[in-house]
Amino acid sequence: MKLRKYLFWPVAAAAACAFIGTPARAGYLQQAEEATDYIQTNFYVPSEKRYHTDFPVDPKGLPWDMMWGNGVIYSDLALGARQDPGKYRTALYQFSDGLQSYYWDPEAPVPGFNAYCSGPRGTDKYYDDNAWMVRGYLEAYRTTRDKQFLDLARATQTFVLSGWDDVLGGGIYWRLNHQGKTTCSNAPTAAAALELANAGGDKDQIDWASKIRTWVNKTLQDPDGLYYDSVNLNGDVEKHEWTYNTALMIITDAQFYQLNHQAADLSETRRIADAAMAAWYDPATHSLQKTEDSPLFIQYLCEALLRAYDVTHDKKYLNAVRDEADYGYKVGRDPEGGYWEHWNTKPHDGGERKTLIINASAARIFWLLAPYEGKR
Repeated sequence: MKLRKYLFWPVAAAAACAFIGTPARAGYLQQAEEATDYIQTNFYVPSEKRYHTDFPVDPKGLPWDMMWGNGVIYSDLALGARQDPGKYRTALYQFSDGLQSYYWDPEAPVPGFNAYCSGPRGTDKYYDDNAWMVRGYLEAYRTTRDKQFLDLARATQTFVLSGWDDVLGGGIYWRLNHQGKTTCSNAPTAAAALELANAGGDKDQIDWASKIRTWVNKTLQDPDGLYYDSVNLNGDVEKHEWTYNTALMIITDAQFYQLNHQAADLSETRRIADAAMAAWYDPATHSLQKTEDSPLFIQYLCEALLRAYDVTHDKKYLNAVRDEADYGYKVGRDPEGGYWEHWNTKPHDGGERKTLIINASAARIFWLLAPYEGKR
């Protein structure tokens, strides 16, 4: 499923120059570009069309990143290309080729993305990794209107949905070993299903989203509205509540409301978003840092609160995301470039490496906020 090549300037050197010396823009758009350009300069290898895991590269670690990190930076490029196609569209197409070359397994019984560059018939596939890519491809499709991205989203969603069975009454497994089912594999799949129905008219995906939401709510939702992590095959629930699990269910409920305009969906969107604010918004720091989650989880909560704002028009959700972005830019950013893994005021070790997934998560928060510039 090799992508067509799209080149918008003639040589690699010209592409590299696009990430250097660009005139500054105000606000979140500027911060999104700064973060993305840092990634493109320090993590991306154009000749390989893929990204290193960390910078500086750890000689004892994996040379290339895993699929979760790939999914986050892919989303950044799709969102960036929407704002500035001349700067980011080429990188989006090139990286799409790299993902198909190195991570996509076309020979598996149901083709999908391997967690790493493990070759044909790789057995280390995660359903959540693939669900993030469905959403990323749909972002790329909305940006470019290029049908190949819609087709890639459909193919990847087929793999994700193959992880559903009737064990435990339904639900999608976390990975191919089928040892348990997680909110992080089901919630983004439900959200992606509604996005696919909206973008491509795939009406069967609405039924999938409804079925998945019903199972997650029955199996993994805390009565307060937040969501537990997972359930094993014995039916034992791991009750840790990660921000991103709740986030993707907020997004799903908000999308159902936009689809059907049912009051119950709007009410549930607000109920869960309020529970998330109560659990994780810290008024002392004006951030979403009242949690042990890192930015790679919180970026999805930021997306969810923006979707809650879209349907409720309650600015407390928008302002919470803006607070988090401002906090991260103030305390999570290295003045010399890039973002640290932990966003706090503690000194950082001079030898601490920066990771792709954290820097891509920071960039994504800013890209998501860019269309809301000036709405405080």
